[in-house]
Amino acid sequence: MFTDYVLLLFSTTPRRAKGLFNVLRGRRTVSTLFAGLTAGYLDLLDSCHEVPLEDFMAATAALTENGQLTSTATGCWQLTQAGEHRQAKLRQTLYMPQNFEVFQTTDVRRFRIVSQLALQVVSELVHHDRHYYPVTTDPGIQAQVKQWLRQQSKVELGEQIHAALTAFLTSLADPELPTVFVQGITGYQEPGLTNEQLAAQLGRQPWEASLMHTDVICQWIAWIQRHPRDPFSQLLSVLTQASAISQSAEQTYQAFLKTQQLAAIAQTRHLKMSTVREHLLEVAIWSPDFPFEMVLNHEITQQLATIFAAQPDIANWSFQEAQAALPTLDFFEFRLFQIMRCQHVRR
Repeated sequence: MFTDYVLLLFSTTPRRAKGLFNVLRGRRTVSTLFAGLTAGYLDLLDSCHEVPLEDFMAATAALTENGQLTSTATGCWQLTQAGEHRQAKLRQTLYMPQNFEVFQTTDVRRFRIVSQLALQVVSELVHHDRHYYPVTTDPGIQAQVKQWLRQQSKVELGEQIHAALTAFLTSLADPELPTVFVQGITGYQEPGLTNEQLAAQLGRQPWEASLMHTDVICQWIAWIQRHPRDPFSQLLSVLTQASAISQSAEQTYQAFLKTQQLAAIAQTRHLKMSTVREHLLEVAIWSPDFPFEMVLNHEITQQLATIFAAQPDIANWSFQEAQAALPTLDFFEFRLFQIMRCQHVRR
């Protein structure tokens, strides 16, 4: 089942397996973000931490051995005809997460644990049971839930949460997701189902059930954010940032909009020039409206467009090829042009 989901990450054009893996693990380097952008998988950033690289590469090797992937260069694979056919079938049968973009701005894993403990505490509180084993013994999470609980009206909290969860669950379009959400909760005399138990109940595989559980938590987070009076808003707010762009990169970008002087920004912010450039690349990756023309002059843009006019696979453009035609071109300009073309294609 995991191997099937790995197959879904590949395309008929070559993709670097380690780059895809780093997207799933949430490495926020510019190279990883660029891999996510070119593959169209930025919405999967940071969504899978439990799988080691060895297992991911083993799945890639298995797909190569069975003829569904083929290696085009060291570290790169693409779909074969058999793989393309298999992928089309899988998209019709496997559960496909729809809300993983929430990972870009929210610590979903921590909220999942915090919210599960909070639900358990409230359930036991409503039934006046003080003797139970908490779902987590993490002292930081327990302290967070205790602080939240002190700020709530305990008389009304049970009814408030019941009403909020009912509203959320009835808003879900997928009829299986309410079951996934409810059956995963640990509460008064209810231990909550494991992914294996849930998969057996739904007639799916454990890995698939795990993705469904994560996806419904992401949907819940999005729902809470649209309903700021929800009892869980306070627990969520401390785990959410306003943008996928890092704070430091945003500061560099705002300074750039004012001065357009990269050297001055580096000096003022006590950063290396390479860091300033990486910050701008990060912002450009996340921002389709990035002012590319403020960095790339028209002549360079036109020359690069001509060089790569017959090469639609932006991710595999060669900097060496571009530099051979434009000796003064630096990699920052080349990468920024690639990002600009990706953003234009996505519009």
